[in-house]
Amino acid sequence: MFQVGTACYSTQTAALQAIASTQTGAVVQQGSTLYATVATGTATGIDYVFHPLAGGPTFAQSVAITPEPCGLLTASDATQMGWLVVAAWVAAYAVVFLARVVRGETSADNYGNT
Repeated sequence: MFQVGTACYSTQTAALQAIASTQTGAVVQQGSTLYATVATGTATGIDYVFHPLAGGPTFAQSVAITPEPCGLLTASDATQMGWLVVAAWVAAYAVVFLARVVRGETSADNYGNT
């Protein structure tokens, strides 16, 4: 799984195509010439074709890119964090209960009244 922005893709090619789709149509400047960009995601990187806005020959460039692995949270991550929250609440209750036992506040006649 590979991550692009807030989405994860199952293959590297799909992730690179997503990156390329955000860059297609961009206008870049090289020297005094403006170029329209056409980007295509491949299995190993992104192929760029630059078309001069004023006309003339195009040129191409290939860039090897490895997308980042997916780091988004999944349902199993949420379950694990949920149990950590439950454990924190149980620990807090245990500390409060032990404090009441030590102070002798657990009998029915003086519960919470000191």
